[in-house]
Amino acid sequence: MTSAGHAPMRISHQLMMGLYQFIWYLALPLALARLLWKGRLQQGYRDHINERLGMSWPISGAIPRIWVHAVSVGETRAAAPLIDALIQGGEKILLTHMTPTGRDTGRQLFADHIASGQLVQSYLPYDIHWAVNSFYRYFSIKVGLIMETEVWPSLILSARQKSLPVILVNARLSERSARRVSRFANFAQLIYQSFTKILAQTNLDAKRYHSLGLSNVLVTGNLKFDVIPHPDQIEHALALKKQLNHQVQIVCAASTRDGEEALIIEAWQKFLKSKKNTSDANHFCLFIVPRHPQRFDDVFTQLQSSFIKVSRRSTMNDQEFTDVINHGGVILGDSMGEMSFYYALSDIVIMGGSLLPLGGQNFIEACALGRPIILGEHTFNFQQASADVIDSRAAIRITDIDDLVKAMDLLLTNHQVKEGMSTNALDFANQHTGATKKIIAVVREAL
Repeated sequence: MTSAGHAPMRISHQLMMGLYQFIWYLALPLALARLLWKGRLQQGYRDHINERLGMSWPISGAIPRIWVHAVSVGETRAAAPLIDALIQGGEKILLTHMTPTGRDTGRQLFADHIASGQLVQSYLPYDIHWAVNSFYRYFSIKVGLIMETEVWPSLILSARQKSLPVILVNARLSERSARRVSRFANFAQLIYQSFTKILAQTNLDAKRYHSLGLSNVLVTGNLKFDVIPHPDQIEHALALKKQLNHQVQIVCAASTRDGEEALIIEAWQKFLKSKKNTSDANHFCLFIVPRHPQRFDDVFTQLQSSFIKVSRRSTMNDQEFTDVINHGGVILGDSMGEMSFYYALSDIVIMGGSLLPLGGQNFIEACALGRPIILGEHTFNFQQASADVIDSRAAIRITDIDDLVKAMDLLLTNHQVKEGMSTNALDFANQHTGATKKIIAVVREAL
């Protein structure tokens, strides 16, 4: 009776996987065409296509025991303390990505580990059964660590069939995603329960996973609190600060997304207009650092049509850079991997991804450098962290352009408020460290 009762569910799962694979076969030509199309602006999309198809990998020497998958830039940066700790413990790492910017970020962050042969990079193959099986056959990995939200059914179920422990690390599940996943409750439960462990960032994330009927969830905290800002970039920023007029204050709009720059430009114009007849009218500088490098040119054109003094970080030496800041210019941050530098130079940070319904971007590194944060309404990807940072009085929540102007005016003209929020930001970042040690313990148990 029990066996018969469960048979329909097994058939349902098989049908779902069959349909999923069929869709992948249909979509594969489109996926390859998309790579070639995006490769017009970013060559990296046309490189290493063989890896995405599970055909070959340029790996030589000892095969890594531990595999870490970090889809793009944010996940790669978040994985840094975990990867460093594993390598310090004698492990060799396979680091996979889905985007060229993620791969480039990994190449920059782990240059020494790559040079020493302790870390190798690859693209993750598309989630087609033959590509996934080829991946697992080639790499004799002992445990897989998937960062944050990347859940690929073929990848996870194949690992389960091979008794390969795979752990979802730094896991988060927004309310919106939980509702979407719940539409396929039985199939989603099968996939998520196939993870050896799901290591959630917060109790709220864990609660949402539990609502799917999962029993393999553990709260270990957010790895992003353990990320150490780049010391060389901070040193560089501090050296440049000595060349700046002491009255100059810098606003950094970080990791902005399509549509947000227009809002920030309008707010900045209104802010400057309010200071037009004051003595400090030229003592403010704006950095805009888009999230995606393929948008740099478009954003620069947008800035040129809105301001007289506009420059690109990538085209200036240090002297030219500080001159633009001292003269109240607007600077496009079009250099990759320099967020620590921009944060260290800035006085306050407007967090991109939060001004439009995009879920927000990571503000923790800015807090670790003591920068007051301005957040928009839309932070569902960082729901608990954003609530906590506001409760800690390290961030201000704004709802529209007028709110943004008021928040900038408050922080740039009231030194006491700004310094208080700066102290609170440092405290907030320091109070939430420790996820790396907890995750390492789970990995060691799996090994």
